[in-house]
Amino acid sequence: MTTNAPGESALPAENALPAENALPAEKSLPVEGTPPGEGTPPVEGTLRADLDQALAETTDALFDLQRSDGSWEGRLSPSAPSTADVVIAMHLADPEGCADLIERGIAFLLRTQAEDGGWGDDVDTESTLNGTALTVAALALIAPDRAAEQIRRGWRRVEEFGGMEAVRDVERCSLTVLVHFYLALAGLVSDDDLLRVPIEIALLPAPLRKKLTFAMPTAMAWGLMAAERPHGRLRRAVNRAATPKAIEYLVGLVEFEGPDGGFVESPMMSANVVIGLTLAKQRPDIVRHCLKYFRATIKPEGAWAVTRDLEVDATNFITVGMQHAGLGDDARVRKGLDWIRGAQRHEEFIWTGAPSGGWGWGLPSGWPNSGNTGDAVIALAGGGADVRDPQVRKGADWLLKQQNYDGSWSCFAQVGRIASMDPSFALVGKARSPKVLYGPCAVMSAEAVSALGLSGACLPGDPRLVHAYEWFRSIQRADGGIDNKWYTGRVSGTGSVLRALGDVGLGHTEVARRGVTWLRLNQNPDGGWGRTPAPDGPSTAEETAMAVLGLIGAGVDPLDPVLARGARWLIDNRNENALWNPSLVGVYFLELLYRHDHTANGYALQALARYREVLTA
Repeated sequence: MTTNAPGESALPAENALPAENALPAEKSLPVEGTPPGEGTPPVEGTLRADLDQALAETTDALFDLQRSDGSWEGRLSPSAPSTADVVIAMHLADPEGCADLIERGIAFLLRTQAEDGGWGDDVDTESTLNGTALTVAALALIAPDRAAEQIRRGWRRVEEFGGMEAVRDVERCSLTVLVHFYLALAGLVSDDDLLRVPIEIALLPAPLRKKLTFAMPTAMAWGLMAAERPHGRLRRAVNRAATPKAIEYLVGLVEFEGPDGGFVESPMMSANVVIGLTLAKQRPDIVRHCLKYFRATIKPEGAWAVTRDLEVDATNFITVGMQHAGLGDDARVRKGLDWIRGAQRHEEFIWTGAPSGGWGWGLPSGWPNSGNTGDAVIALAGGGADVRDPQVRKGADWLLKQQNYDGSWSCFAQVGRIASMDPSFALVGKARSPKVLYGPCAVMSAEAVSALGLSGACLPGDPRLVHAYEWFRSIQRADGGIDNKWYTGRVSGTGSVLRALGDVGLGHTEVARRGVTWLRLNQNPDGGWGRTPAPDGPSTAEETAMAVLGLIGAGVDPLDPVLARGARWLIDNRNENALWNPSLVGVYFLELLYRHDHTANGYALQALARYREVLTA
């Protein structure tokens, strides 16, 4: 861990406390659910032996899952909303050619209906208005007789959510335009008051258009669809001017993603493009391209995930964990590093304004972003490379160029003081910044900070790290917790920031101390951490691992019960394969949630390995 040299830090005096003064009072705070003086002993006599055994078993299990090219798959969970979207697209575009895929998708939806009649974002999870309404629309459009009973039960669940009043309310139905349109397409509701996706966004100046990022392929295709409706003279003129621009945008993305990629590397986003182009009677070649993508991305369950598997995330997370477990020189880990190097994008990504040198979440066409780029640089740095390495230097430069004006990082695009538009406006009609993935994110920012510090791109006291620290301080809640956009709850944001501060020698600062206190007070009675602020959120592998990593980064004594109990939870809650069951903590566009196997496995491995490092030290 890097430490500040005397006089190097530009942080305010309150943040320059000597390391020996770190966390003087928090160690006496009780863990939630544990009366003072009655906590678990700091380190059980068997903890070290159990820790060694768990790491040996887990690393062996993960090596067994490694692919021949050195990477890990990174499997995402099947999604009812995504599957409903894809089968609607295939039904409209090529029902005969896609009949086998449509049948598998419909069968998946029929057998995964919950007891309450709804569908959630994953199998056996709480039903949602998005998932239920999209699935009801797909079944009513494609299999109205066969699925009559399931449609009836599903529609009753929609009414329990609030019916069409809730569907039209963006605060209750985040996918309001998609849901309303599909229900109308299936003949279940009227299309009165259906929001129109404006084709004129294609005419925005390039700097503004790039800020729309994630939603743009859908917005362009659905704008083309809306342009086909009868309009007055002015609207027809706008449509004529915007249509070629929208098509040019979509064609450019197809050229970027290559013959095997999909829009935003996502079956759901690709389905939206297919629906828009099919109903607009535009570019059947792009439609065929997406239909091929659906066939390549269907899961064994007969369903589709919200996005393609996160192989870059998985390989980054696991490789770093293996390095901390003492296996950095293992040939299999070195092979994983070589694969990470090969996944770097060497072309500019003009659709978001991102420079060359970034990483996306999957190949061939995951969009370069701050999280994957930061994690890749962290992995390469853990393998012994620093900014003298050309690829590390290029990745670090990518991060520095993408830092926002306020010191933070967003996912895809740099946010300036003026060009800071919300991508959901084209789909929902008004800005919903707190609920979309555009804009600054604590986890993305933390990963960037760690990468810049660990690679040597930014030394302690660097003004850009100071700027990031000040942003962390500005968003920290009064209780010490930190929200984020890409995972549910606050544990992930708080733990990630604490870990990053430790990686750049700021684990003793005020933000870190307050974050540690918050994690202490939100530890579950079983020793793990779960979703907050939801009451009694069950402990998850992902959140427990992120909390443990954050506490280690902040310099909490490894003998402290808060850390020992967290590590014990991770050891004891592995499955029969010596790995961890993923939880529904990942956030996709507009509040859709997903499970990712190696977010759980990679972070938990890192947490146990780093805990052993500090325990040994």
